[in-house]
Amino acid sequence: MPDTSVGNNTMAKPNVLNFSERLSEWATQDDLGVDQHVKEQARFTLIDTLSCMVLGASERQAVAASEAMLFGLRQGSVPPVGGGEMLSITGAALSNGARAAALDFDDYELSGSSHASAPVLSALLSLAHKVPLTIDQMSDAWIVGYETIIWMGKALGYGHYDIGWHSTSTLGPIGTAAAVSKAMGLSSRQMSNAMALAASSSSGLLTQIGYDAKALHTGLAAEAGLRAALLGRADATGNCNLWDSEFGFTKVYGTPESIGFREMMKTMELGQAVNQYPVVRKLWPSCAYTQRAIHGAIALSDQIDNTDDVDSITIRMAAPFHRVAGFGVPNNDAEARFSVRYCIAVGLTEGKVLPEDFGLQGFNNPDRRALTETIKLDLYDLPKGDTGDIGPTTPEKITIEFKDGRVIEQEMTFVPGGHAMPMSEADLMQKVSACGCSVDTAQAYLTAPGDLPFMDSRLLDQISPAMKGKP
Repeated sequence: MPDTSVGNNTMAKPNVLNFSERLSEWATQDDLGVDQHVKEQARFTLIDTLSCMVLGASERQAVAASEAMLFGLRQGSVPPVGGGEMLSITGAALSNGARAAALDFDDYELSGSSHASAPVLSALLSLAHKVPLTIDQMSDAWIVGYETIIWMGKALGYGHYDIGWHSTSTLGPIGTAAAVSKAMGLSSRQMSNAMALAASSSSGLLTQIGYDAKALHTGLAAEAGLRAALLGRADATGNCNLWDSEFGFTKVYGTPESIGFREMMKTMELGQAVNQYPVVRKLWPSCAYTQRAIHGAIALSDQIDNTDDVDSITIRMAAPFHRVAGFGVPNNDAEARFSVRYCIAVGLTEGKVLPEDFGLQGFNNPDRRALTETIKLDLYDLPKGDTGDIGPTTPEKITIEFKDGRVIEQEMTFVPGGHAMPMSEADLMQKVSACGCSVDTAQAYLTAPGDLPFMDSRLLDQISPAMKGKP
């Protein structure tokens, strides 16, 4: 049986210096002290992320994740989100994570430059089959996971991501461990140990982008975080002082510009991560660094009657962003999602970008490939000390010159789905529908009472479109 005890309902002690102990003191309270907006964001986020899992269930990364788990255990006990054979709890978490990230449609955050919700919710949605949770308990667990990832990102800074770490894979296991610990009602000590244990699974390089490994990182983070929480529940211990120690987390994963955990905690406001670093939700299933470019391309598409009239197309963007979304003419779906030039080509010619545009027929379209090849790059360095936010300090611009001398431009400052251009409920429901999920079920979840058992919401009854009709 899971340990249902909770930590002392007290504020953090002034002499508590390490990050996980202080966060655990707050996270194990019955009332997290967050405002209604934060709780609403938790529900909104779950619908968004779950929809990604359902649509991604049949992608090859997700199929590979399930098959890997079935190799050692043909008959498990938990169904992954979107349908398929039963898996172990940790196996389902891995599969859920691969499904959530397979299309690169899941949300992200700008403190640690990670996909925060996918690993956290992948583990929680597996756990929910075995540990009874209410909607409020599910929301509180996500909030704890998100807080953990945001403040870790603040301690390490953008440099952690920029030097080549895939933050989803380094911060994700620790955020997931905290979230699952909250869901299982672990004590503050157990949660802190779980976070320290999860730090031993922090890994993953950005150089995996363009390969299946990038999506699998999310599943591995979910699996590792859940496993660490189960170890914490069993009273396994880790070094809870590893965050700023001589050979600790900041030293290994940070850069000279990283402020570290002790300095970060001087301004850390627990319960305010969502307000200070809002969740960024995607309107298109591609890299975060393609979202502004897609928005700009769609805006310009009405002014192009025929691409044969175009003399040149140039995209100006920050060089570090292009290093991530830097593929040219794509050879597979993963490269297409991380090719800003291909995304621009689709947006300009179609006036929209759809999930099927990243399929075989989409990126093999000869007209799109030819246009992608012609798009020029105008790259610039980030301003000194820039945090790596996708915002006013790092604008992008698409410039199109026509053969008749006409020039049109579109500058993009704010990212669609971010704090200045947030996803509306109508946008969310359009995405829910596009992912093959029930709009009625999603809307009911957003307004359901918090004490409703999560499994009664019926959200997990939804099956991937590609899996419907299979035995």
